[in-house]
Amino acid sequence: MSEGVKKAPITPPAASQALSLSLLDDRVLAMIMGQTPLPKILDALCADLEQLNSGMLCSVLLLDSDGVTLRGGAAPSLPQEYCQAVDPLQIGPNAGSCGTAVYRKQPVIVSDIATDPLWADYRQVALAHGLRACWSTPIASQDGTMLGTFAIYYREPRTPDAQHLQIITHATHLVALAIERDRDKTQLRAAEDRYRTLVECLPAITYIAELGAAGQWRYVSPQIKSILGFSPEEWRSNRMNWLNHIHPEDREIALAAEKRIQETHNVFQAEYRMFARDGRVIWFRDEAVMLPAAAGDLELLMHGVLYDITEHKRLEEQLRHSQKLEAMGHLAGGVAHDFNNLLMVIQAHNERLRGRLAADDPAHKDAAEIERAVTRAAALTQQLLAFSRRQVLQLKSLDLSAVVTEVAKMLDRLIPANIELNILPATSPHRIKADPGQMEQVILNLAVNARDAMPQGGRLTIQTSNVELHEPHAGSHAPIPPGKYVVLTVNDNGIGMHSDTQAHIFEPFFTTKKPGKGTGLGLAIVYGVVKQTGGWITTSSKLEQGTTFDIYFPQVQEDEAKSKEPASKLETAPARGTETVLLVEDQDGIRDLVCEFLQQGGYKVLWAEDGNQALQIAQEYELPIHLLLTDVVMPNLGGQELAHRLAQSRPQMKVLFMSGYPDHSTWDGAPVDDTAAVLQKPFSLDALARKIRLLLDE
Repeated sequence: MSEGVKKAPITPPAASQALSLSLLDDRVLAMIMGQTPLPKILDALCADLEQLNSGMLCSVLLLDSDGVTLRGGAAPSLPQEYCQAVDPLQIGPNAGSCGTAVYRKQPVIVSDIATDPLWADYRQVALAHGLRACWSTPIASQDGTMLGTFAIYYREPRTPDAQHLQIITHATHLVALAIERDRDKTQLRAAEDRYRTLVECLPAITYIAELGAAGQWRYVSPQIKSILGFSPEEWRSNRMNWLNHIHPEDREIALAAEKRIQETHNVFQAEYRMFARDGRVIWFRDEAVMLPAAAGDLELLMHGVLYDITEHKRLEEQLRHSQKLEAMGHLAGGVAHDFNNLLMVIQAHNERLRGRLAADDPAHKDAAEIERAVTRAAALTQQLLAFSRRQVLQLKSLDLSAVVTEVAKMLDRLIPANIELNILPATSPHRIKADPGQMEQVILNLAVNARDAMPQGGRLTIQTSNVELHEPHAGSHAPIPPGKYVVLTVNDNGIGMHSDTQAHIFEPFFTTKKPGKGTGLGLAIVYGVVKQTGGWITTSSKLEQGTTFDIYFPQVQEDEAKSKEPASKLETAPARGTETVLLVEDQDGIRDLVCEFLQQGGYKVLWAEDGNQALQIAQEYELPIHLLLTDVVMPNLGGQELAHRLAQSRPQMKVLFMSGYPDHSTWDGAPVDDTAAVLQKPFSLDALARKIRLLLDE
């Protein structure tokens, strides 16, 4: 037999082959639509094609995602050793018939492997297995992307004829369909897996439900178990679960949103509360959209997400409560400021009247009652100022444990015998910067509050400890930032409080006690002092289990400059002088009283109604001004800014502030340290005279 290249004999006849190819089309398409795995489709296709022509061996190679590597897809009749030898196959300009066809993106016909240069690197392995001819056609997707190759081998040199070309055309078309459909399924599965992973990892409940309040839930994500306590199967088993678990007060909100989406087919949006299996109340934001109707599905569907916004709502409530307290603080501070000015006038006039009375005058008794009333009223305004954080704090570096120990000595008179008192100071105390008197007030107020919560007796524990927070800690009204703190803990095992009461305990005049049994300012003062000192307060309480207050004060370094204790010469200081005093006060009544009093005491007094007028007077006055006596809060220019400006031209001038309260915008929002000269209104004229003399003599 001749070894030259020859035409392959065509069997069966052309008409019969066309019918066979048509049947092959139907079979392969049925396998594709029937979701048959790709390897089985390719094997069946190759095997059926091989039946059309004796000696024909078919193969399919698939191109990897890297675009350069071909791997075996199907070759039911090729020697297995040969298939393994050329798998994987790198495409290139001389990579046999298949590798070159994909590289060129066009068919490659090699009639004799023994002589063709394209097979130089693979000739020996092919000839060793009796393969002589290989015709390879690249398989492309609809967009032209290379998918692989379809190849026909013969064991003798051959060239294709028209019927071979018809087989190749059918084969490449069917293989392309099978590969593309398989890759679409793979990509769809990957997308579904990604979507499922996303849905099941979100901190939210994803659902698909029929439209309507009683619509059946078709799907609900597994998070419903961890959030609401129901398995997806339990939730889907009852179409009324959604509506039945919405808080009664919020059902109208949810139903209104449901009605809107039914009418508009637009978007479902609502915020409402739901009851979890264990009774917890959880806030949700529910957002959903309409899904396109599926073929044959008569029910309209909505796809939505339930976001747990409980923490967000809690923070919102904290913000509203803090804003409410701040607004009430502004009101209380403003009332206290104006009231202090009135008390100042009353006290000064009363003091002058008493000075004119004879020792045996019966009116002394009336004047004394006026003074006691002024003192009580001043104490009340001090409480309002403490709540509003507008009092002047005399800050010192102090040991909170030592303050607790000292206050404990006073508690014996306040705490009845049926209450066990435990004082637990920190073993290695750290220091804080605070006003000692206000710290005592905080501890006393919390102790009295605890006492009143245990009418039948109980246990009161006051403890200090040192803690370091490495991440923000949830406070009652604001997160506590990381840092080192000294914590004051006051705990009782009394009647406790429910959540509604806890939401209001720091509001001024709020009290659960009977009329006449409390002012409602105790905890408001605690809150104000703590915030003004730069601390944070947390509260935890349960009915019949007691209440715990934890107050966090920032630690200060041991070597930080400690406050100096001023020598108490106020009571013995002389009251008269001859120096020049610049008096600045916008209240006419107070200014006139103080001006007259100082002039009677021998001082030369320059007076101004506000800071701007005081600057002008100081600029025009050529002689020394020994003391600036100024109110803090005034129109146009406040006392602190006035003192700062005058200090540049008169550095030796002493400064004494008179304060109804140091308004934050005027006082730079900062407490005054213990060396500042401040007199809190209302004060006596004698106290003013002694304080002035003390400052001038320093």
